[in-house]
Amino acid sequence: MKISYRKYSLHVYNYFFYIAYASYLPFISYWFAEDGLSTQQIGLIFSIGPLVGFLVQPLWGMLIDYYGMAKWLLLISTGITPWVVIAYRFAGHHFWLYIVISVVLAVFSSATLPVIDAVTVRHAKHNSLSYGAIRVVGSISFGLAVTVFGQMYEHFGVSTVFAAYILTMTLVCLFTFSIPGDRKSRPKPEMTGKRAPRSGMTAGMITLLKEPKFVWFLIPVFLAAIGPQMNNAFYSVYISHFGGEASAKIGLLYTAASLTEIPVFLFSGYLIRKFGYVKILTVVSLAGALRWYVLSLEPSFEILVANQMLSGLTYALFLSAGVNYAYDNSSDKAKTTAHSLFVVVYTNVAGIVASNVGGWVVERGGYSLLFQGAAVMSLLGAAGFASLGRVKRREGRLKV
Repeated sequence: MKISYRKYSLHVYNYFFYIAYASYLPFISYWFAEDGLSTQQIGLIFSIGPLVGFLVQPLWGMLIDYYGMAKWLLLISTGITPWVVIAYRFAGHHFWLYIVISVVLAVFSSATLPVIDAVTVRHAKHNSLSYGAIRVVGSISFGLAVTVFGQMYEHFGVSTVFAAYILTMTLVCLFTFSIPGDRKSRPKPEMTGKRAPRSGMTAGMITLLKEPKFVWFLIPVFLAAIGPQMNNAFYSVYISHFGGEASAKIGLLYTAASLTEIPVFLFSGYLIRKFGYVKILTVVSLAGALRWYVLSLEPSFEILVANQMLSGLTYALFLSAGVNYAYDNSSDKAKTTAHSLFVVVYTNVAGIVASNVGGWVVERGGYSLLFQGAAVMSLLGAAGFASLGRVKRREGRLKV
């Protein structure tokens, strides 16, 4: 029994982590709006996470790779973040306090998801398990829990988000003790006095950025990522401006999105092998343009639910195809760097731009203009991927 639990401990861990995630992430921007923040201020707050994460995540990676501190980092991040989040309740009308709290929160929370993914991947390889199968458990728990939390916040008020997050994330922190720890892997003595391996990764990024074909791939990635990152920051606020049972609606809509991602996670490998990276990325970007255009029309709730079903394409399949493209079209020495560079552009760079510009656009032109702009960016991204495919077919060298 003990061996069996140890083998499947990351299934359990992901299950409860994504319940905690569901209690907080879909509703916090709505709480910001209810607390009186403008969309421009909300956008600025959401841009802090990607910016701080870009700066501190390499440190977390070093602590994991060279000192085997993944478990300790998870204990610290899951133990501290909910108590930092509750500080928002006491910020009052001092926006500078929101900024300070967001910076501190970003430092600790930036260690959570990447570390969980790294631990899950390593655990899957060591136990002959599928990473996708473990990750799907999290999607299921998120999809089922977010509706429950939405109904609860509708009944008790959205401010209940803080108590729910503290309870669920504390439970996750306690479960962290049950997951396998890493062996310490301290730098070998002969490395003393030399530059840290991080410089090699930086050099690898510079080398990749000097390759026109890889830059040509990153440009449409950035363009297509603007829509999802705007959606992350403002979707809950957008839903709340329709009025009615906002928290309940947010929960149902996020459930529709997360559950449609499950089959995509399971069959993404087959789809990519059958159609190729470039065709998948082009079609997914076009689906994104459709999704954002529908949102710009401010449709009925039923259409919003149906529109959320495109989330499996615009998020899960895009990430799967993008990560694999970067990996397969880079040299053996630069594969990890290419993966990291793709994630940095998709999450950090696009997140910073989308959150700040998006808040400004909503203030001046409303949500229709915001999502129309996202649709145009997705169309430009699709055109970029399509042209990349033509170049690659002419040369016949890189994998498409």
